[in-house]
Amino acid sequence: MDETMRTQPWLVVEDLLLLLLDDQRGTLSVGVDPGLAMGGALLMDLARAGLVELSPRAGLLSSPTVTAVPDAHTSDPLLRAGAGVVAAKPRNAMVMVRTLAKVDGESTRDLVAARLVERGVLERRGGRVLGLFPRTEWPTADAAHEAALRAGLREVLILDRDPSPHEAAVISILQALNQLRVVAKDEARTLRDVTKRAKAIREANLASDAVEATLQAAMQAAEAATIAAVSAAVSAAVVATAGASAG
Repeated sequence: MDETMRTQPWLVVEDLLLLLLDDQRGTLSVGVDPGLAMGGALLMDLARAGLVELSPRAGLLSSPTVTAVPDAHTSDPLLRAGAGVVAAKPRNAMVMVRTLAKVDGESTRDLVAARLVERGVLERRGGRVLGLFPRTEWPTADAAHEAALRAGLREVLILDRDPSPHEAAVISILQALNQLRVVAKDEARTLRDVTKRAKAIREANLASDAVEATLQAAMQAAEAATIAAVSAAVSAAVVATAGASAG
């Protein structure tokens, strides 16, 4: 493992990519929008690190504006670059999720995958689509971290263990992206029940802290863009309002 990466805490965007990649083929799960997934997760990481803030909503259907926090610093190069994207031009959260699909002109997915190669978790190899079109694949090189991550998430979702803040954030983005199935394959609980558990975790996580309320705004943007349903956006906005009032 690269010594610089050894000292960096794991990001939500890193764990999300590991969960969505097929371990053997090194390709993303079917139905995953990589730009939305990576942009939404990176915005979550920026919010959790205190590098960005979101303005209050003007209305139930509005999207808050994302701005960089003045004089906020981080030693993490990906977060620093992401904060630079936000600082260059504040945008509403819905647009910012899509904007953060690229950082410094490169695909965020590829930047995160390369970072995981440095960690020794993935390997990079060339592949082809339909045997014709070249593509880069990222199969697993060391499954230990992902195995521990999956085991922890299953304990939270299936056995009702209280999540860590990081686990709650990963579960929130998976739920917003409609990808809980990648960690919830246990027959002891249906996907519907797992989704209810994930929503409960998300709401509890949000109401407890102002930083998590900012995370909720980012998740609302990702969720609304993913499912394109006004009713879900309204429901999430009501939850965020209640959480802010409780705080």
